[in-house]
Amino acid sequence: EQKAQIHAHFETIGKSCNKDSTVITSEDIADLRAKKIPSGPNAPCFLSCMMKQIGVMDDNGMLQKETLLDMAKKIFDDADELKIIEDYLHSCSHINGESVSDGAAGCERAMLAYKCMTENASQFG
Repeated sequence: EQKAQIHAHFETIGKSCNKDSTVITSEDIADLRAKKIPSGPNAPCFLSCMMKQIGVMDDNGMLQKETLLDMAKKIFDDADELKIIEDYLHSCSHINGESVSDGAAGCERAMLAYKCMTENASQFG
């Protein structure tokens, strides 16, 4: 039930980000739902929009793992599950140190973060 609420929340945010310069293709939407890397030209900025609206990325295009961890603590009661989430988030914390060319836009960093999270997800269940 908790995961269903999260998915519904992401769908709502996704709809609000899927406009103007961040419109993504139906293939990108299918890839995201399947936890695959979207390849459309607007996908990185769409991900940045979503991450900023969720609070995972700040206005400077930097990831905020503590925000996501705080959100997880409000949803999950299980200490073991929270530890897994914390380790998972930490596995991608190096992304803020990566060099990107779009600065505060955060599009490149959002794509790096999404790739990292997708690649590491299987390790953490």
